[in-house]
Amino acid sequence: MEQPQSPGTKSLEIGDIIEPLLRFTLRSHLDETVPSLDLDLPRDLCLYLLEEEDSTEKPARYKILARALSECLTSKEHGSNFENYSNDLLNMLKKVNFELHVQEPYFTQLKDGLKTTEGRCAVGDYMRIRSGDFILFNKCLLLEVQDVCYYTSFSEMLRVESLAKVLPGVETIEEGVQVYRNFYTEEKERINGVVAIRVVKPVNQPYTALAGLLSELKATGIKGLLDDYTA
Repeated sequence: MEQPQSPGTKSLEIGDIIEPLLRFTLRSHLDETVPSLDLDLPRDLCLYLLEEEDSTEKPARYKILARALSECLTSKEHGSNFENYSNDLLNMLKKVNFELHVQEPYFTQLKDGLKTTEGRCAVGDYMRIRSGDFILFNKCLLLEVQDVCYYTSFSEMLRVESLAKVLPGVETIEEGVQVYRNFYTEEKERINGVVAIRVVKPVNQPYTALAGLLSELKATGIKGLLDDYTA
């Protein structure tokens, strides 16, 4: 049984998130899965950056670019564009109270606003989450906590919160309980109870700030950074 990780609570820096954030931004642009994402880069460049190298000694180019961007965004030696987007990202990261990782399809459902409630066993740092907190999901999606409710069981939570808001696509309460049984035993659920975290998606997202920076750099600027960091 895979145990879900406790929510991360440490302060985040740009270097902590830039690699998965860059990958998500490029992939979302290619797949057109984030309608609001405005990334002015050629598709072939995005594919080139995401392409995995056959050799384990050579990282994918987006990983090299992520390292370059991290250093540029945290350095005072670069231009105002870097500083502006660095401030945007840093301000978002300062808001983050907790980090969570969710599997598919739940991450995509959260991103698309289909899933608006996250259910977990009420243990550890989950008990500290409050209305107004910000949670960073999978190091790239920022959601604000609207409310937190407690229940004695997952079945009670699913009935009250609405199955469609907690587990979109699951048709019955019984099926929904079985989803959680993949992560929690009946004993853990009975002893600790359940927390329902209602979330909403703010307009400003880390990936929109990063897309703005990449668009400002354009293909020539990105290739220049790659050359600088692979020389």
